[in-house]
Amino acid sequence: MPTAHPHLAAIAAVAREAGIMPADPLTQPLDQARLNARAYQGLWNQPLPPIHGIATAQTVSPRGTPVTVTIFYPDDRRDHLPVLIYFHGGGFALNGVETHERLMRLLALRSGAAVVGVSYTLAPELRFPGQLDEALAAIAWARTEGAQYGLDGGRLAVGGDSAGANLALAATLSLRDAGAPLPWAGLLFYGMFSADLTSPSHRAYGQGGFGLTTERVDWFWSQYLADRAQRDNPLAAPLWADLEGLPPQLVIAAGLDCLKDDSLALAERLAQAGVPHTLSVYPGVPHSFMQMSAHLAPADAAITEAAAALRRCLTAPLRMAAE
Repeated sequence: MPTAHPHLAAIAAVAREAGIMPADPLTQPLDQARLNARAYQGLWNQPLPPIHGIATAQTVSPRGTPVTVTIFYPDDRRDHLPVLIYFHGGGFALNGVETHERLMRLLALRSGAAVVGVSYTLAPELRFPGQLDEALAAIAWARTEGAQYGLDGGRLAVGGDSAGANLALAATLSLRDAGAPLPWAGLLFYGMFSADLTSPSHRAYGQGGFGLTTERVDWFWSQYLADRAQRDNPLAAPLWADLEGLPPQLVIAAGLDCLKDDSLALAERLAQAGVPHTLSVYPGVPHSFMQMSAHLAPADAAITEAAAALRRCLTAPLRMAAE
């Protein structure tokens, strides 16, 4: 069994001393699990790095559901800023922009892009493809209305972690299939890309020793999808989609994550499809580790890697045009 990062035990102790326990929607009422998730994840957000401005806006999905977006500005500019649309993780059923705020602030500060966090409707109150529709609405908002907020909707990337990485990839696939302009890049952090619960990483890490469990992943899928047959739908489980023609992708995986093989398999399929991509596996860390950047060096390093990749993708075409 791989060795866990030595700081993980101390991080868990901080939560215990604060009297904050992780969410467990399998044993807690959903409302209580959501409160616990926000408290537990909120603990890792501190301290929040100073940011140069925050704004909120609202759009609406094609089915009429409201979608709130929160913009984190990397500096004092309010004109033609490149954009990362970010979808938070939480199995489609937990968390929100506030649980991922430190991560998004750091991505903005280190990349020079404005990061737009999307508050999509949680499952099971809304199910697939409702969240995907909201993701596409947020991207459309950035392209058509973002200029009012200093954003350059023509220089846009999408990203997310866990269920949010699923939404980022599925939205990119939907745009490709519709013949719409594609994002310039994707940032996919330990994504929930398939409902295959029999992979080696599920067998190795899915029993509860490192946070996320296989049983909980199965429960998340049951909240997101109304029908088990949808688990093979390539927009619900984008690992099974045709990936040809996608923009460059950065895939980050956690070494002690039951979803690790989702990322490894995705990288292999991206290679087969000829999609430029980078796969980075951070050893000794669990699912959601990038939210622990105030306490865990690999989390800070992963954010730096992602921000650098984002900066390269969103500025390279401009350099090429200038040359």
